[in-house]
Amino acid sequence: MSHLFPSDRSLLYPQFETYKLRPLDTETDLAVYPLPGSGATQSRFGYSSNHLSFKEVRSRISWDHLSVGQGARGVYVDKDWNVIGFVINEDLSPTFTKLASLPIPISSTTSTQQSEYPSVLPLTPRTWGISSGSGSLYILETTLPHESTFQGRFIARYDLSSFNSTSSGGQPSSSTSPSPSPSPSPFLLRASHQISDTQVKLLIARSIKPEPSEKVKGKGIVQAQLTKFQLIEINLNPTLKNDIGIDIDQGEIQDVNVAWILQSGDLPIYCKWSNDGWMILSSEQYTSPSSVNDADQGEAEMDGERKEMTSKSGLGKSSLSVSQEQNEKNKMDIEDSSIYPYKWTQDSDSINMIIPLPSGIKRQDLNITFTSSTFSISLDSSAIPSDTISTQLNKFLSKSQRSFWTTIEVDSSSWTFDPVKSQVEIDLTKIDENVRWPSIFSPSENDFNESEDEEEEDEDEDEVPETLSESTLAAVRESFNNIKTRNDDTRDERNEPTTNHLAMPALLREEMDFDLDDDDDGQEYDQDDLGDGHNGEVSMSSGSSKVGKEVFIGFIKDGIPTFSKNTTTVLSIPLSTSSAYSFDKSDETSAEEKEESLEEGIIIKSAVDGLLFSTKGSQGQRDITKKPWKHISTNPALAFVLSSKRDLRFTRHLTINTNTNPNSNSQSHSQDDVSPTSPSSTKGQKIDNMDTQTTLLAFDSGSSIGQGNLYVYYSPHSKTEARQGVIPVSGGDKGALLGVGVVKVKGKERVVILCENALVVLKGVI
Repeated sequence: MSHLFPSDRSLLYPQFETYKLRPLDTETDLAVYPLPGSGATQSRFGYSSNHLSFKEVRSRISWDHLSVGQGARGVYVDKDWNVIGFVINEDLSPTFTKLASLPIPISSTTSTQQSEYPSVLPLTPRTWGISSGSGSLYILETTLPHESTFQGRFIARYDLSSFNSTSSGGQPSSSTSPSPSPSPSPFLLRASHQISDTQVKLLIARSIKPEPSEKVKGKGIVQAQLTKFQLIEINLNPTLKNDIGIDIDQGEIQDVNVAWILQSGDLPIYCKWSNDGWMILSSEQYTSPSSVNDADQGEAEMDGERKEMTSKSGLGKSSLSVSQEQNEKNKMDIEDSSIYPYKWTQDSDSINMIIPLPSGIKRQDLNITFTSSTFSISLDSSAIPSDTISTQLNKFLSKSQRSFWTTIEVDSSSWTFDPVKSQVEIDLTKIDENVRWPSIFSPSENDFNESEDEEEEDEDEDEVPETLSESTLAAVRESFNNIKTRNDDTRDERNEPTTNHLAMPALLREEMDFDLDDDDDGQEYDQDDLGDGHNGEVSMSSGSSKVGKEVFIGFIKDGIPTFSKNTTTVLSIPLSTSSAYSFDKSDETSAEEKEESLEEGIIIKSAVDGLLFSTKGSQGQRDITKKPWKHISTNPALAFVLSSKRDLRFTRHLTINTNTNPNSNSQSHSQDDVSPTSPSSTKGQKIDNMDTQTTLLAFDSGSSIGQGNLYVYYSPHSKTEARQGVIPVSGGDKGALLGVGVVKVKGKERVVILCENALVVLKGVI
């Protein structure tokens, strides 16, 4: 784990054992309401014939078609290009309204830009931004959230020119205006921030297709891989009207006011206004368009030429290319083994750590000491030239003292030096057996009081992952090979209970015994209600055991981007909400208290766990790409259980801060509550007065030929156990999953799910 995300040991669950089933009932825990008209859709590609790059396809699969706003309201664009609004009433039934209609796009075979999905974002309590997906932004004015009806009309239209250019630094060019664009440039709405009633910042994204190249003749698919992506900030006054009239294609149409443009090789997975700028999570960093190197295009063109020559020769992949790929793989394996200054393994009662050293080192050149909680190592600099020490080892030795993740037994711990292998082997004895360490070292209090220069030096130093032994890896592979749907006969032979979890890891399966002591006894759970869980929908996670998305943490302020130097694996992003989340005229809760009731952050992967980190909790302005984030809560074994899901479309979480009193001193999992020297003393102990409760929701895609499940993982209720549930929410008559969001009705959070033919409201799940 990177320097940005230091874990709080008191919030971890090293003795966590299992998730137990909380039965969820389709009759009582959700309500299904048919959509008006012809329903919604995600199939809108018939009006353009351009090829899409892999990254565009991946982004479209995970696109959320639902937008929620204040007053328990939601908006989406239906199959017939109507803007449909709904309000969730107190009885949790929706009231649908047709707010406006978008012009139906005309098919084009000459346009170089691929049309996008229509997208919706709330701008202010009474205005929404509606992107047509073909380059136009419409401002929708509606009734206020507390009014009894939800009505609306378009009051303005803005177009994004295909020829928008920028000067260096990502700022709009001040040169003379280019010739008018024959058609606007398609874009997607990504995030918005209201500054005042008359000023809104809007973040949009668009793809930039390359110009046809003579060097890649007829290779549309290869050409598509050269696509670049731009993030654009625009400023607008949502109250201005430009008299588009009854016919929204007529009247005065203005170009958007572009503040800056940045470019990258991929689309972001998450954007949010934070600390007077935009927080961006993306697999590639954004820079000024003028600084983007043309080497990528040249490389793609050469690749296209190679493929063309191969196809003309009638040959498949040559043995030379196979050999080259194998050499590259071997090279990567060697590089991966050398990017850390040490390697370590553990068993139930000890930690083994090996530190490779330059040849020529003698035992007397080493100074190693450790206490029950700290570790120190130093090397006599005069014993060996500095240029023979690797960069990784040099960084490791630069910190004189480190804190162990938890305390050790000093008397039975030792270290030895092997002059033949030129390495130090350290054996540490755990005080508490069967407590699995997520890392050897953890940040000390001094690490959070470093100067900016020291923080920048530490930023490159990642947490070293455990080196799993071959036997352990073989056992893990065998475990995952056994994760499959079992028929009833096999289940009967194994004498196992019927379970709705179609890919239940052994961690969970062994506890599916419907414990008679549990409070949820007596509730029936019908396996037939869940379907077979398999369908033909494309999923980003299908066929892959990789969990989460590798992203850089970015921050953009006034068009100037900064990004973390290392990537982080993100497991979940927050559920879509509104900034004034619980707007209710009868609700006397202050805006500040409403803001404090929710903890927004991201869940990142740490070993097998999912750790929620937030930028809140620090005073003053923070550089979120350099300053450590705050560890809020932990979902134990989350990465492990998610790895068994094969058709996930969305992974979202909702974290509620149950302690809204800023003067309260109660802290769940405080250091006083958990003894660092004896975590076993709290095994099975109930967790009381939790400040935050994080519920993770993992959604299957669903389709007309198979049902899509929702997997729910709750916060732990003890040091060793947590609850999980599963319930079908999409697929079949409801259609494929399109979007999710959360609204507040009568003071309670309610998740709403948009499918192609239905709106699903979760009642008793959260």
